[in-house]
Amino acid sequence: MKEMIVFCRHPRFKSWLASISKRLPVSANEIRFASEEDELEALLAKTNKLLLIDGTLEKIEMLLPKAQAQVILLGDVQGATAAEVWHMRQICLDQVQVHAFIAFSRDPEFYLPVLRSALLARDGAEKMNEVKSLSMKLNALVSQNLSELHRIKRLHERLVPLRSEKLKGLSIYSKFAAGESAGGEFFDTVVREREILVLLASSKSYIASSAILGHFEELRTKSDFNLANLEQFVTALSYELKKLQIDEVELLLLSFDMNNMQVQGYNFGETTLWLGDQLINKTNDLAINPMFIEKAEIKLKLNRGDKLLVRSSGLFRNLKDTIYTSEEQWRNFLKTTAAKSPQEFMSELFYQLKKDLKTDFLKTDASAILIEVDKNAILQV
Repeated sequence: MKEMIVFCRHPRFKSWLASISKRLPVSANEIRFASEEDELEALLAKTNKLLLIDGTLEKIEMLLPKAQAQVILLGDVQGATAAEVWHMRQICLDQVQVHAFIAFSRDPEFYLPVLRSALLARDGAEKMNEVKSLSMKLNALVSQNLSELHRIKRLHERLVPLRSEKLKGLSIYSKFAAGESAGGEFFDTVVREREILVLLASSKSYIASSAILGHFEELRTKSDFNLANLEQFVTALSYELKKLQIDEVELLLLSFDMNNMQVQGYNFGETTLWLGDQLINKTNDLAINPMFIEKAEIKLKLNRGDKLLVRSSGLFRNLKDTIYTSEEQWRNFLKTTAAKSPQEFMSELFYQLKKDLKTDFLKTDASAILIEVDKNAILQV
């Protein structure tokens, strides 16, 4: 049953809600005032629920990050202490699961659009299970037609064996090898006069891949690729993936300043950056969520002659079937190939991945991106 459930013991709120309930797209038997906070955790996991929750509840911050239900935070701003107001404000700032905030010390008519919107979003959330089911059917359909998919991947590898871009001050080389698993990896670059944006993503769902590319197209239109715009991309993508109930998505997003070779961005997953044979970032299991934005942040500066290698999570997984399964062995590989040209390095790397295979494809897609700063590049100090 669809419900709007209220967790608020403030006597004023019941009459506040009653004064506008007839003007909401909800029947009287769908509104319930919960008396026990113990059921809150279970109800937060229901996608077809709209929960109106008192912002002063002690355990609300602990439960909200896992919420699947639509959540509206309640508060009596005029009657609350300064500490309670600050607490509710922080929840609204930090918890993306909060759909809206209602101050029931104010005129209820002002909040009719908010409640209507939340109720419609609740009804739409119920359809997300159908979308998820369709996604699973789509993946199964692709698997059933794997021979055709393999043919396309073979054609891609033959036509694009090594992609290279020569830019002012640096060069970008990238290579991709196809895997047998559904979904896969994809990467793209956006080149501006003074900036370069690199996206590398991995997902087992084709619907998730479509969502990422859709938000990436919007990011392309931004005037610059600063951290604020990158964080906005992560937040919007996080919200959509949550609605689709899709996880196991990995993402690397990097912005390069061509004037001073400052690099900044975010990494969610097992993709790693290597400067020479030195590891720049550690792998992580962070979900794509603005709550983890600080933990996912990457910042570094490149100098003349530097070579930055982006090793995708898929490439890392395929390395486990080679002699380069340990970090020490991988470092040795980077050291022994340091003098090779980018083309020779990429050829050697993907040869090592494929030389012992008994099939045409790796287990999963694998990508490598090599960014080389010119030795004579002019950089701002």
